[in-house]
Amino acid sequence: MLLSFHIKNYRSILDAILPMRYAEKKAPNGYREMELFPFLEVNGVRTVPCLAIYGANASGKSTMILAFESFVEIIRDRYNPKLVVPNRLHPGNDSTSFILEFMVGERIFRYVLEVDRKEIVTETLTENGETIFSITDGIPMLTKVSTEGYPEKKLNKTFLVECLDKERLFRTPFITVIGKNYAGLHESMTAAFDFMSNKLKVHSDTRLPLSFGLDRLANTDDEKEVQRAFEEIASILRKLDIDITRMEYKRDVVHIPMDIITSRGVSSYHEDVHGNEVRFDFTDESAGTRRVARLLCVVLAALRSGTVLVVDELGTSLHPILLAEIVRMFKDKRYNTSNAQLIFTTHNTDIMEQDMMRVSEIGFVNKTKKRGSTFSCVAEFKGIRNVTNFRKQYLQGSFSGIPHPYI
Repeated sequence: MLLSFHIKNYRSILDAILPMRYAEKKAPNGYREMELFPFLEVNGVRTVPCLAIYGANASGKSTMILAFESFVEIIRDRYNPKLVVPNRLHPGNDSTSFILEFMVGERIFRYVLEVDRKEIVTETLTENGETIFSITDGIPMLTKVSTEGYPEKKLNKTFLVECLDKERLFRTPFITVIGKNYAGLHESMTAAFDFMSNKLKVHSDTRLPLSFGLDRLANTDDEKEVQRAFEEIASILRKLDIDITRMEYKRDVVHIPMDIITSRGVSSYHEDVHGNEVRFDFTDESAGTRRVARLLCVVLAALRSGTVLVVDELGTSLHPILLAEIVRMFKDKRYNTSNAQLIFTTHNTDIMEQDMMRVSEIGFVNKTKKRGSTFSCVAEFKGIRNVTNFRKQYLQGSFSGIPHPYI
């Protein structure tokens, strides 16, 4: 479970924390019998299943999603200075920091990654407050990671050979090298790397076809499993009152390069005015229907694997009711059985009135020249309770995060 993501000096952000801990002082009465989760709980630590991020255009909402995306890309591969752009309105500070706090089982990890315009400056991992390893200004402290087979001297050499590039710049995170190439060396490092590289998913590429999403949902190439995943998506689409009588999926489709890949192989059927069935290629369906189908793939995959799913502009091309249903799945005990979490930006305020989101699950981005993009949860505002009409308060400007147009 994700506990928080701290971003420093990244694009419009100078210093912002996205909190995922349950911020209410106590659990609501009868919460164990509630149909929807008020919080997720492991070993006494409570987190929220959803975090909705609101704000005016150009306030920095998408920047927060980009920060997730940049962080994950560095962890999965290596640091490319083009990925990270410090705040240009506050010159003089060339370093950017990402601090991720998360839980794996009953252990709390804190991972710090600081980069400048050339390389990684600091990389640190702690578990339950105890430092596992630390690398600052190219000097590694790896005593806690060392074993009889891999003493500290050998680990230092591994750092020099596999973390530094040809120009001797620290570009590949040490945790990435260990997680990919030496998974059996240190269990805690492997667990932390697995969470950051596999349990943190940023969904941003809307060009991907439904067939690609089905492969991710099935998590296998087995034809029967993929077909089962497809049937599940088709069933949910019909429940969402989308005008499709049935769907078919054939896997004997040659996938062309990813940038021009389509949804060929998926057929949808509608009834004409005489009640006869008419076949359509799925690419002929509306942008909203195709987006819902793709989203359902990644949503169900996240719910099953206990993933933190991060989505920018979740409400794009979706009816407000469909958006609410997708969000509700992360709060519904029937679907969310693995402590999955959803972080998303949106301009749709209808879900504020759905009697679903709580004070810990709604936040607002505001931007000023002096402070950059900042983030505040509803729970931080005095006098706001879960019975409050969040939408009315927000649109009246009580939480800021709204535009002030003078047209």
